[in-house]
Amino acid sequence: MKKALYTLGLAGTLALAACQSQPMDPKASSTVYQGVLPCADCAGIKTTLTLYRDQDGKASRYELDQTYLGKGREKDRDSDKGNWAVQHTDMDGRDYPVFVLNPDQPDEQMRFLQNATNAVELLNAEGQRIDSEFNYTLMQQ
Repeated sequence: MKKALYTLGLAGTLALAACQSQPMDPKASSTVYQGVLPCADCAGIKTTLTLYRDQDGKASRYELDQTYLGKGREKDRDSDKGNWAVQHTDMDGRDYPVFVLNPDQPDEQMRFLQNATNAVELLNAEGQRIDSEFNYTLMQQ
């Protein structure tokens, strides 16, 4: 009798455990973009942008790490953290998502246009494409 009750209790516990929702995969809740952005006085800026989403899949926070490349610049690094939001803009007759870093701080905003499913493009302070021969694109990792 005790063995039967123990077996039933164990089976019930296992059944309840199986019904629990699985924790969200940390990699599924973040997206990483990397690339080398142009630099006026160095070989380039190695940039890593990590965008995190909350449990509902909404924009939450970001991390931006930038390392300046070139001789004598090995220790020049910038790191920034904050909130981000998704806005939409019309360019070239199409609607694009724009990832806005620091949306509540206009003087500190950075904007990235999602121009492909696996790439974002840095926009200028006015939210427009940068008119340049240089590449301002970060690729999803």
